[in-house]
Amino acid sequence: MVGVSFAGYRYRFLLPVLEGDPIVIVQDGKVIERNLRRERLTVDEIAEAARKQQIAHLADVRFAVLETDGEISFITRS
Repeated sequence: MVGVSFAGYRYRFLLPVLEGDPIVIVQDGKVIERNLRRERLTVDEIAEAARKQQIAHLADVRFAVLETDGEISFITRS
């Protein structure tokens, strides 16, 4: 792990390969199935993460992003 961290620090061009990119998994209340399959997530897991952030329905979500650290960030409709 330390070697990977050092490589990312020393060689900035390797960061996207080592850390990955954030992925949009919900857009305008609709789940992007292709991205869920790619990340091996289910709609139930996304809904659970939304409930933990006090979001009752995925229809209330403008964007949900799977971050590089595994957390899901939600942006709700205003």
